[in-house]
Amino acid sequence: MLWLFRLWLVVLALVLGWALICYALTRNRDYLWRARAAIRWSAYVAGLIALFWLARRLLF
Repeated sequence: MLWLFRLWLVVLALVLGWALICYALTRNRDYLWRARAAIRWSAYVAGLIALFWLARRLLF
């Protein structure tokens, strides 16, 4: 499970890096908003998975 968390962090870093490079080249804030939305929703999904994992761990 730890490898999945590390992979998730690497992908988020790549998304943020891509958005920053695109913003630096074009000065278009849409890239930053898209990256922010992707990071926010992936954090919600990770939190939901962690919540279910914790509930499963506590119940069984």
